[in-house]
Amino acid sequence: TLGRIMRILENNSSRGIGGASPTTTKPNNDDKNDPPFGNSGLAIENPVGINVLSRSLMLLNLYFDDKLLGQYDFPDMIGQHMQQLCAVPEALLQSAYPGCGHSWLVRLAKPMYDTLKALCFDQHRERTFTETFIFPAFATLQVAATGVDESFRLEHGLDSQTTASYASNYVIVQTIRVMERHVGIGIRIGLYPKWYDLSTAYWYRDFLLSALINIRGSIEQERLERKAMELRIKLEEEEEKKKANAVTKKQIQKKGKKKGKKKEPNLDAIRDTAIEEAARVSAEDFEDRLEYTCLTVHRYLCRGTVRYIAALRQAGLLSEPPPSITMFTSHQTRFEKRFDSFAMLPQPQPLSFEDYVLGSDFSAVRREDLVKSAGDCFRSCKGVIERLLQVVVAETDEDVDITKKRRNDDLYISVRREEAMALTKVCVANSLFLHKLSMAPSKVSEVALEFTAHKEYCTLNLK
Repeated sequence: TLGRIMRILENNSSRGIGGASPTTTKPNNDDKNDPPFGNSGLAIENPVGINVLSRSLMLLNLYFDDKLLGQYDFPDMIGQHMQQLCAVPEALLQSAYPGCGHSWLVRLAKPMYDTLKALCFDQHRERTFTETFIFPAFATLQVAATGVDESFRLEHGLDSQTTASYASNYVIVQTIRVMERHVGIGIRIGLYPKWYDLSTAYWYRDFLLSALINIRGSIEQERLERKAMELRIKLEEEEEKKKANAVTKKQIQKKGKKKGKKKEPNLDAIRDTAIEEAARVSAEDFEDRLEYTCLTVHRYLCRGTVRYIAALRQAGLLSEPPPSITMFTSHQTRFEKRFDSFAMLPQPQPLSFEDYVLGSDFSAVRREDLVKSAGDCFRSCKGVIERLLQVVVAETDEDVDITKKRRNDDLYISVRREEAMALTKVCVANSLFLHKLSMAPSKVSEVALEFTAHKEYCTLNLK
């Protein structure tokens, strides 16, 4: 399915980092030249993972003979993905309205293919490709999706207040997914070298993750309500059949006609089967829920890091960003330039530097409460990761129910045990330093920014 292909390509892309990643490399004092990380605190780390030849072969075989991977009808795959991810009804995909139905799926094909194509690039090129081609395409798609939803409501006489915007939801979910990945790649390749740069990145990423979690949560709620309604209708129909059969049986007994016994359906068994089908979780449902859980992990980490940085600022351990970082720029200008590509998208609405200043201002919060709040985020994140480690098990020869657990080498899962353990290290390290800050802030004289545990989430070491 399309969702599984996306996860495979994202996992492959994550293995080949490529470029500058924030690390803690000490300068060579004997070298009279500038240190390898200059004034940014970054060291250039050679990529280890998928090389350019492998990426080229993946891209070459991604689409040929007018089919995805040479064998799948791409518009049909998109339709199935819309049903799986956003509970889009079959009637919308088969609509005969102009611009709807199959023609809408065909229109989605090129932008969705570009998102897969971008995952075959190295991460520097992926960012450029996303800004140049994918964001403008999705901005246009969001406008078109609004028209598709309106046509669907008119065709079936549905109320706009009570009917979900199915096409728009799917496009917005894909848009936010690409935006969130765009910010994450920026952190990985070292575009946010200082703590105030990282604070803006984690703050914006927290917003994107929250929006994605809320949309997918509301979609899942709507899916469950629809299943419950379909189950209720099915049970009511069975009760009507049961009553009709009882009336027919009484009429036959009154007439005294003897006929051969006709085997009646077991309505209780039918009822149990209907309930079981409504509660059934498929293998892909499990993969989607695992991905949803990973989103909550990343949100806790982003939120906790922003509050940890705010607590260090309150304690006076981090110097304020200079009013003019260079002769030609400022902290506000850097923020605006870094997220300028989001401005072309109708949804979600782009955030301004004023929004960041207001959203990251914890001056009215006591430092003890802020430290506790940041610690709660990291502890909650660690608890979610522990649950993930219970369902993503190490490689074993035993059979695993793929609707309840997955092996670590499964191609379709969105997180590996190794990454989960790395994220746990980030949570534990920051929690310990927060405890040190709460117990003896006067003994802390220096803060070191490190990315040794994970390349997307830093630890702020107190010395």
